Amino acid sequence: MAHKEMIKSILVLGSAGGNHPDAVTVDIDPIHAPDVVHDLNLIPWPFQTNQFKEIICHHVLEHLNDVGPAMRELHRVCALEGTVYIEVPHHSSWMANTPEHKLRFNSFAFDGYIANGLTKWITGEKFQLLKREITFHRRFRRFLLHKCFNRNLMSYERFWTYLFPAEHIKIWLKPLKNV
Repeated sequence: MAHKEMIKSILVLGSAGGNHPDAVTVDIDPIHAPDVVHDLNLIPWPFQTNQFKEIICHHVLEHLNDVGPAMRELHRVCALEGTVYIEVPHHSSWMANTPEHKLRFNSFAFDGYIANGLTKWITGEKFQLLKREITFHRRFRRFLLHKCFNRNLMSYERFWTYLFPAEHIKIWLKPLKNV
């Protein structure tokens, strides 16, 4: 990696050809011309601990073999006061059901990695939840269903998921680190 990329404070995982001149981009496929070609299933990732202030993980985790190692690496490479943005297809979305997608996510899929999350059995480094939301197709947004369902995610996941399928889960995290 050239010195110019080393001083960038933003990491974009799965750039898929997107233009991110202020960020270090990573993709498994060299055809997308990322700054770093790397399979995110291979741990450790080729970055220093606490290297990035902002990490954008847009539609990447669903392609991995296991979310656990990726979450640990996100925690490791994110700076103390940094943020991690994750967006994945909701399991009820038509986008979640393609052959390339190995993992499925509901609104609480990341709770094992969040301090005081619903899932308590996952050990190791934790994140602070900054924000979480599910998004919907515009036909459902027109009726303001997203506002209602985001107020009570558990009710949505238990009773309404398949009647009103969500499109995405968006989550903003901050790593909790011992100083």
